[in-house]
Amino acid sequence: MMVKHFQTDALQELCTDEQLDLLNSTDNLRSQGINHYISLPQIIVCGDQSSGKSSVLEAISGVSFLVKSSLCTRFPTELVLRKNVQVGVRVSIVPHHYRSDVERESLSRFCEEIHGFDGISALIDNVKVAMGIITHGKAFSNDLLRVEVSGPDRPHLTIVDLPGLIHSETKQQSAADVQLVQGVVRSYMTEPRSIILAVISAKNDLANQIVLKLARDADSSGDRTLF
Repeated sequence: MMVKHFQTDALQELCTDEQLDLLNSTDNLRSQGINHYISLPQIIVCGDQSSGKSSVLEAISGVSFLVKSSLCTRFPTELVLRKNVQVGVRVSIVPHHYRSDVERESLSRFCEEIHGFDGISALIDNVKVAMGIITHGKAFSNDLLRVEVSGPDRPHLTIVDLPGLIHSETKQQSAADVQLVQGVVRSYMTEPRSIILAVISAKNDLANQIVLKLARDADSSGDRTLF
Protein backbone atom coordinates (compact mmCIF):
# COMPACT_ATOMS: atom_id res chain seq x y z
CA MET A 1 0.00 0.00 0.00
CA MET A 2 1.30 3.42 -0.94
CA VAL A 3 0.34 6.61 0.87
CA LYS A 4 0.53 9.82 -1.11
CA HIS A 5 1.25 13.26 0.31
CA PHE A 6 -2.08 14.83 1.12
CA GLN A 7 -2.81 18.56 1.36
CA THR A 8 -5.31 19.02 4.20
CA ASP A 9 -5.60 22.81 4.63
CA ALA A 10 -9.16 22.91 3.27
CA LEU A 11 -10.22 19.89 5.32
CA GLN A 12 -8.68 21.33 8.47
CA GLU A 13 -10.73 24.51 8.05
CA LEU A 14 -13.89 22.39 7.96
CA CYS A 15 -12.97 20.31 11.04
CA THR A 16 -13.42 22.07 14.37
CA ASP A 17 -12.25 20.47 17.61
CA GLU A 18 -15.86 19.67 18.47
CA GLN A 19 -16.40 17.93 15.13
CA LEU A 20 -13.19 15.91 15.53
CA ASP A 21 -14.24 14.81 19.04
CA LEU A 22 -17.58 13.68 17.64
CA LEU A 23 -15.87 11.78 14.81
CA ASN A 24 -13.52 10.04 17.25
CA SER A 25 -16.43 9.12 19.55
CA THR A 26 -18.35 7.62 16.62
CA ASP A 27 -15.29 5.60 15.58
CA ASN A 28 -14.83 4.31 19.12
CA LEU A 29 -18.44 3.14 19.21
CA ARG A 30 -18.09 1.43 15.84
CA SER A 31 -14.89 -0.33 16.95
CA GLN A 32 -16.92 -1.91 19.78
CA GLY A 33 -19.48 -3.25 17.29
CA ILE A 34 -22.25 -0.89 18.41
CA ASN A 35 -23.21 -0.27 14.77
CA HIS A 36 -24.77 -3.76 14.69
CA TYR A 37 -27.44 -2.49 17.08
CA ILE A 38 -27.83 1.24 16.35
CA SER A 39 -27.23 3.26 13.19
CA LEU A 40 -24.03 5.32 13.24
CA PRO A 41 -23.08 8.05 10.71
CA GLN A 42 -20.76 6.68 8.04
CA ILE A 43 -19.71 7.06 4.40
CA ILE A 44 -19.86 3.76 2.53
CA VAL A 45 -18.20 3.14 -0.86
CA CYS A 46 -19.90 0.48 -2.95
CA GLY A 47 -20.05 -0.65 -6.55
CA ASP A 48 -19.81 -3.63 -8.88
CA GLN A 49 -16.59 -5.61 -9.08
CA SER A 50 -13.98 -3.86 -11.25
CA SER A 51 -15.99 -0.64 -11.21
CA GLY A 52 -13.04 1.52 -10.08
CA LYS A 53 -13.77 1.66 -6.34
CA SER A 54 -10.07 1.42 -5.47
CA SER A 55 -9.22 4.41 -7.66
CA VAL A 56 -12.02 6.49 -6.12
CA LEU A 57 -10.89 5.59 -2.59
CA GLU A 58 -7.30 6.48 -3.42
CA ALA A 59 -8.37 9.85 -4.84
CA ILE A 60 -10.41 10.66 -1.72
CA SER A 61 -8.04 9.40 0.95
CA GLY A 62 -4.58 9.42 -0.61
CA VAL A 63 -4.21 5.76 0.42
CA SER A 64 -3.79 3.14 -2.31
CA PHE A 65 -5.45 -0.23 -1.75
CA LEU A 66 -4.30 -1.54 -5.12
CA VAL A 67 -2.75 -4.69 -3.68
CA LYS A 68 -2.55 -8.15 -5.20
CA SER A 69 -5.68 -10.29 -5.50
CA SER A 70 -7.99 -7.53 -4.22
CA LEU A 71 -7.04 -8.46 -0.67
CA CYS A 72 -9.01 -5.65 0.93
CA THR A 73 -12.31 -6.36 -0.86
CA ARG A 74 -13.01 -9.74 0.74
CA PHE A 75 -14.67 -8.05 3.71
CA PRO A 76 -15.94 -4.60 4.71
CA THR A 77 -12.94 -2.37 5.36
CA GLU A 78 -13.13 0.71 7.57
CA LEU A 79 -10.38 3.17 6.69
CA VAL A 80 -9.67 5.60 9.51
CA LEU A 81 -7.33 8.51 8.69
CA ARG A 82 -6.01 10.62 11.53
CA LYS A 83 -3.47 13.43 11.71
CA ASN A 84 -0.53 12.50 13.93
CA VAL A 85 3.15 13.37 14.23
CA GLN A 86 4.15 9.72 13.75
CA VAL A 87 3.40 7.67 10.63
CA GLY A 88 1.85 4.30 11.34
CA VAL A 89 -0.77 1.71 10.46
CA ARG A 90 -2.89 -0.19 12.99
CA VAL A 91 -5.04 -3.10 11.84
CA SER A 92 -7.79 -4.73 13.92
CA ILE A 93 -10.97 -6.77 13.40
CA VAL A 94 -14.49 -5.94 14.55
CA PRO A 95 -16.31 -9.32 14.50
CA HIS A 96 -19.80 -9.60 13.06
CA HIS A 97 -22.60 -10.19 15.56
CA TYR A 98 -23.41 -13.63 14.04
CA ARG A 99 -20.12 -14.96 15.44
CA SER A 100 -20.15 -17.09 18.56
CA ASP A 101 -18.90 -15.62 21.84
CA VAL A 102 -15.63 -17.54 21.51
CA GLU A 103 -15.10 -16.36 17.93
CA ARG A 104 -15.90 -12.75 18.82
CA GLU A 105 -13.42 -12.82 21.68
CA SER A 106 -10.70 -14.35 19.48
CA LEU A 107 -11.22 -11.91 16.58
CA SER A 108 -11.43 -8.92 18.92
CA ARG A 109 -7.95 -9.75 20.21
CA PHE A 110 -6.48 -9.41 16.71
CA CYS A 111 -4.48 -6.20 16.56
CA GLU A 112 -1.23 -5.53 14.71
CA GLU A 113 0.75 -2.37 14.09
CA ILE A 114 3.42 -1.43 11.57
CA HIS A 115 5.41 1.76 11.31
CA GLY A 116 5.54 1.81 7.52
CA PHE A 117 3.39 0.56 4.67
CA ASP A 118 5.55 -2.17 3.13
CA GLY A 119 4.10 -4.88 5.38
CA ILE A 120 0.43 -4.19 4.75
CA SER A 121 -0.05 -7.13 2.33
CA ALA A 122 1.30 -9.62 4.86
CA LEU A 123 -0.94 -8.05 7.51
CA ILE A 124 -4.02 -8.53 5.33
CA ASP A 125 -3.04 -12.19 4.81
CA ASN A 126 -3.03 -12.61 8.61
CA VAL A 127 -6.49 -11.01 8.73
CA LYS A 128 -7.81 -13.49 6.15
CA VAL A 129 -6.50 -16.40 8.21
CA ALA A 130 -8.10 -15.01 11.37
CA MET A 131 -11.46 -14.59 9.62
CA GLY A 132 -11.28 -18.12 8.18
CA ILE A 133 -11.13 -16.98 4.56
CA ILE A 134 -8.02 -19.08 3.89
CA THR A 135 -8.29 -21.82 6.51
CA HIS A 136 -12.01 -22.56 6.00
CA GLY A 137 -12.17 -21.92 2.27
CA LYS A 138 -14.43 -18.88 2.57
CA ALA A 139 -14.26 -16.26 -0.19
CA PHE A 140 -15.82 -13.40 1.79
CA SER A 141 -16.57 -12.46 5.39
CA ASN A 142 -19.06 -10.24 7.21
CA ASP A 143 -16.43 -9.23 9.75
CA LEU A 144 -15.13 -5.66 9.58
CA LEU A 145 -11.45 -4.91 8.98
CA ARG A 146 -10.42 -1.64 10.63
CA VAL A 147 -7.33 0.07 9.18
CA GLU A 148 -6.14 3.16 11.04
CA VAL A 149 -3.60 5.26 9.13
CA SER A 150 -1.89 8.13 10.91
CA GLY A 151 0.60 10.72 9.69
CA PRO A 152 1.37 14.44 9.79
CA ASP A 153 -0.41 15.09 6.48
CA ARG A 154 -3.41 12.77 6.94
CA PRO A 155 -6.90 14.29 6.95
CA HIS A 156 -9.46 13.41 9.62
CA LEU A 157 -11.66 11.04 7.64
CA THR A 158 -13.46 7.72 8.16
CA ILE A 159 -14.84 5.77 5.20
CA VAL A 160 -16.06 2.19 4.76
CA ASP A 161 -15.12 0.21 1.64
CA LEU A 162 -17.51 -2.65 0.84
CA PRO A 163 -16.83 -5.77 -1.26
CA GLY A 164 -17.59 -5.37 -4.96
CA LEU A 165 -20.99 -6.64 -6.08
CA ILE A 166 -20.87 -9.83 -8.16
CA HIS A 167 -23.12 -10.27 -11.20
CA SER A 168 -23.03 -14.07 -11.42
CA GLU A 169 -21.29 -17.05 -9.92
CA THR A 170 -17.98 -18.33 -11.29
CA LYS A 171 -15.54 -21.12 -10.45
CA GLN A 172 -13.94 -18.83 -7.86
CA GLN A 173 -17.17 -17.25 -6.55
CA SER A 174 -20.21 -19.36 -5.74
CA ALA A 175 -23.89 -18.42 -5.76
CA ALA A 176 -23.65 -18.23 -1.96
CA ASP A 177 -20.84 -15.67 -2.32
CA VAL A 178 -23.01 -13.57 -4.66
CA GLN A 179 -25.79 -13.53 -2.07
CA LEU A 180 -23.42 -12.90 0.85
CA VAL A 181 -21.85 -9.84 -0.77
CA GLN A 182 -25.25 -8.42 -1.73
CA GLY A 183 -26.43 -9.02 1.82
CA VAL A 184 -23.45 -7.16 3.26
CA VAL A 185 -23.94 -4.19 0.92
CA ARG A 186 -27.70 -4.07 1.57
CA SER A 187 -27.17 -4.10 5.34
CA TYR A 188 -24.88 -1.05 5.17
CA MET A 189 -27.07 0.77 2.62
CA THR A 190 -30.25 0.41 4.66
CA GLU A 191 -28.70 2.07 7.69
CA PRO A 192 -30.51 5.46 7.82
CA ARG A 193 -27.29 7.35 8.70
CA SER A 194 -25.20 5.84 5.88
CA ILE A 195 -24.10 8.15 3.06
CA ILE A 196 -23.97 5.90 -0.02
CA LEU A 197 -21.11 6.68 -2.42
CA ALA A 198 -22.02 4.50 -5.40
CA VAL A 199 -19.14 4.00 -7.85
CA ILE A 200 -20.30 3.45 -11.43
CA SER A 201 -18.14 2.08 -14.24
CA ALA A 202 -18.21 3.99 -17.53
CA LYS A 203 -17.54 0.68 -19.30
CA ASN A 204 -20.96 -0.72 -18.45
CA ASP A 205 -24.51 0.48 -19.10
CA LEU A 206 -26.26 2.04 -16.13
CA ALA A 207 -29.07 -0.51 -16.40
CA ASN A 208 -26.58 -3.34 -15.87
CA GLN A 209 -25.02 -2.04 -12.65
CA ILE A 210 -26.42 -3.72 -9.58
CA VAL A 211 -25.31 -0.98 -7.19
CA LEU A 212 -27.86 1.50 -8.56
CA LYS A 213 -30.81 -0.84 -7.99
CA LEU A 214 -29.66 -1.62 -4.46
CA ALA A 215 -29.18 2.08 -3.73
CA ARG A 216 -32.69 2.91 -5.02
CA ASP A 217 -34.17 0.12 -2.90
CA ALA A 218 -32.39 1.38 0.24
CA ASP A 219 -32.76 5.12 -0.44
CA SER A 220 -35.74 5.66 -2.72
CA SER A 221 -35.63 9.46 -2.31
CA GLY A 222 -31.92 9.59 -3.18
CA ASP A 223 -31.21 11.92 -0.26
CA ARG A 224 -28.31 9.76 1.00
CA THR A 225 -26.86 8.65 -2.34
CA LEU A 226 -23.98 10.11 -4.33
CA PHE A 227 -22.66 8.64 -7.58
